[in-house]
Amino acid sequence: MSDRKSDHAYTELRRRIMTAELPPNSLIDEKALLEDLGIGRTPLREAVLRLEQEGLVTSLGRRGYLVADASPADLMRGYELRRELECFTAGLAAERRTQEDLDRFEAFLAGVDAELDANNDNIAWQLAKDEEFHHIIARASDNRFAEQYLNFLLGLSVRSLYVAKVPITMVRDELDSYRSVLTAIRMRDVAAARAAMGTHLTVNPMQAIFDTLTGRIQKVK
Repeated sequence: MSDRKSDHAYTELRRRIMTAELPPNSLIDEKALLEDLGIGRTPLREAVLRLEQEGLVTSLGRRGYLVADASPADLMRGYELRRELECFTAGLAAERRTQEDLDRFEAFLAGVDAELDANNDNIAWQLAKDEEFHHIIARASDNRFAEQYLNFLLGLSVRSLYVAKVPITMVRDELDSYRSVLTAIRMRDVAAARAAMGTHLTVNPMQAIFDTLTGRIQKVK
């Protein structure tokens, strides 16, 4: 039961941080969260420690925890790394994918088709499905380190959109690029998988943020 409460607290806190409902540098109000989430201190602290490991929360020692800062340089560097990692991971998935992975791809696309109309304006669902897409590819790469670091980089990327107040791309608009990536992986075409993932990330709003931040940092230099 404690693990489930901790997982719930982690998921909810991560969502609030990623969507800037808890903005950068804001204090984690433990008392308010205990009441709001209806959980005890132990599962809450377990959740916060997980978020600290992902770089979304910073410890202040005895003073508690702070939502991690999100400077323009951090956001840009995170996106640079995510873009390279995801293209590399897509290529690995094309080499190593199994029938179980292919079944998972089909189930994902079928689920999106079945749920899309009912969730067209549901931002939480949109974010969850996009994250699921990237995680099933990381899983197909058979590289647990790729999965681990992707979780951190996805959190940073989504925070970038909300902090910069850039609208997220809806899953409906991403479906074709999802299918292009998954088809290349299914065909074991490494080059095509890498290229399709690169295209997917380039048309994503993250590219607009990346271009803006690159210009901003170059001016500072």
